[in-house]
Amino acid sequence: MLSDSSYFVAIAILALVALGTRLSGAMLMARVTMTPRIERFLGGVSVSVIAALVASSLATMDLKAFAATVCAVFVAAFSRNVIWAMIAGMIVAAAYPQVF
Repeated sequence: MLSDSSYFVAIAILALVALGTRLSGAMLMARVTMTPRIERFLGGVSVSVIAALVASSLATMDLKAFAATVCAVFVAAFSRNVIWAMIAGMIVAAAYPQVF
């Protein structure tokens, strides 16, 4: 079993690594010339992160995550608005324990 100080050290190391990656990303992007190709890449990063989060939650085969994802996909398909799709998915996920 780890001591309390070990947890503190681990959290401090993780915080420093997170800060380092954020700062290095900002410093790198300050030196990069924004081209249309880079702008398209940066625009796609957020979508790929959301897709990865959804895929990992679906891998657990949780019925609540599945219902929220199906709802979000339908809302996205009909409204063509990702924000409304995410809101609908969150509502289904939040309401799921009360309904079922």
